[in-house]
Amino acid sequence: MTNDVEMKTEQEELPVFPTVHVLQVVKDAQQQHGLRHGDYARYRKYCAAKLERMRKAMKFTNTHNCQKRRPAKFVKKWLNAEAIHNVQYLNFGIFESERRYAEAMIDKITLEDNPEKSRKRFTMINSLRKAVLHVTNLEKIVQESDRFDAPTKLEAQAYAAWMRGMCAFESRNWQKASESLKLAKTVYEKLAEATNNTTLSSLFKGRCREIQPQLRLCEFNIAESPGAVGTMTELMELRMQMGEGGDSSVDKLISEMRASATSAEFVTIEWGGMKSTVDDDKAKQVIQEWKQTEIELAQCQTPKERMALFEKATADTRDAIDRISDIIRRKSISGILKMNGTASRYLAIIDNTKSEKKNKPQDLLRLYDSVIEIYKEVSETPGAEYDKNLIEAFEVKVEYYRAFRCFYMSSSYSALHKYSEAAALFDRTLSRIQEAEGKLKKLKSNFYITNETAQSLNELRSEVDAAKISARAARLAAAAGDIKTDSEVAKTIDERPLLETVNEWRQWNVRESLRDKKTIPVASLPPAFIPMPNKPIFFDLANFHLTMPDVEDRLEKLQKDRDAQTPKKTGKGGSAAPNTSASKEGEGQQGISGMVTGWFWGKK
Repeated sequence: MTNDVEMKTEQEELPVFPTVHVLQVVKDAQQQHGLRHGDYARYRKYCAAKLERMRKAMKFTNTHNCQKRRPAKFVKKWLNAEAIHNVQYLNFGIFESERRYAEAMIDKITLEDNPEKSRKRFTMINSLRKAVLHVTNLEKIVQESDRFDAPTKLEAQAYAAWMRGMCAFESRNWQKASESLKLAKTVYEKLAEATNNTTLSSLFKGRCREIQPQLRLCEFNIAESPGAVGTMTELMELRMQMGEGGDSSVDKLISEMRASATSAEFVTIEWGGMKSTVDDDKAKQVIQEWKQTEIELAQCQTPKERMALFEKATADTRDAIDRISDIIRRKSISGILKMNGTASRYLAIIDNTKSEKKNKPQDLLRLYDSVIEIYKEVSETPGAEYDKNLIEAFEVKVEYYRAFRCFYMSSSYSALHKYSEAAALFDRTLSRIQEAEGKLKKLKSNFYITNETAQSLNELRSEVDAAKISARAARLAAAAGDIKTDSEVAKTIDERPLLETVNEWRQWNVRESLRDKKTIPVASLPPAFIPMPNKPIFFDLANFHLTMPDVEDRLEKLQKDRDAQTPKKTGKGGSAAPNTSASKEGEGQQGISGMVTGWFWGKK
């Protein structure tokens, strides 16, 4: 009894583990090992290698149950509450689930790139179920243990709810996915409010933003009336929120809704005064998609939303044109839809460019050129010659946008200080506006003209009048010499570096330098060359500046010693010095002749 009591008291006195921020651990691993660039394969390899290292380091390896006359059976060692001695053991559950989740995302990407590989969907769902199994085990251990604090338990609960929601989302179990994602979002919002750490708060809020589009998609699928226009608008907003890297199921749902909303047995189209029935499913879907796009465009509030709609519809129409080749007329109609969509997209880009603070007339000029060329091609398509209203309407459209193009061309010349050309083009713009207004009045009842209005032309006329006055004033000022051109202003700017003019007062035109993106030079780099002598004076002329010591006494003494050692010449009986030079010359000749004899005639 006493031993049992002692063991219970020891278990009760175990210290509490420090807080484990599960989401921070996951996000750090993802950002550092592949998911910053969407590389799930690299992240899966990292998780597998980390698990292997941790199992060896902590001696928590899997085992093999050896049986007689049978191959060894693999037995996985699961994490339990008794095995946790420190917080590092929680990484087993976290990275096991992350590894399975990465495998599922790899299968999902493969399935999106190759829709014919339908078996990848089953492997993806199986991997997600295994991830849910590991994270549920982790949540159970953390919730039942008293050694983990409240923030750790909440983070484990939110992470497990998110993983269950993702598994149900990919399994198309919308009700269960909605419940799990709502729970995860609620917990993360509470954690973001409770913490004082800005890094953790931004992580929690970022996870809530990630959950929101998927949660809205689940709510949309649970709704009873998926064909309503308001629901379609919510879907379009959802796709805009998810961006280019969003879930592909949103685009599939939008196309399915459009197909179900227009699921007629046949579609009749009218073009060039003639009616035709479309039987091809793809062409039928594209034609009805443009009708639905017109409804959605009326609900768009910004040019960017209209640009996104036009890009999607134009891409679908391009695919339809590639598939339809049986009847030329249907193909021409699809081409008309594509060209109209492209021109409308350019007009949306023009509106977006005008709304920006910094815009150049040259940019708008190129866009208007594209719109005019497209409208010219529309009137030349096969079948257009049968509809007089269509030809007249697109002629008016061409003249209408030529007036805008002429105005921005004159603005470009005015910006380049070519005032005479700009004045002539402004007058030409006014004449084009007058012609466009006359043609618009004649075609008020033409249903092809929708965006072109007389009010826009009146606004353009007022802009032309203001621009003409500004150009005339600038021209007079330039003639009087009050205003200098950009080249003249650039010449007057003092470009000497500050290092050379430290003792001088200089006046710097800050406005002109900022406009031309010029900076004040501090020093000239690279520095200018300085003339220098080829060699230093010390090595060439130092000998002329030295005073030599007097050594005449030493020279006389050396001469006397040399004379004393040399023998004197005597008479007949005297000894004379041997003629060593003659003997040496003889020996040298003998040596050379012996060498030559050995080479040519052999040795004796």
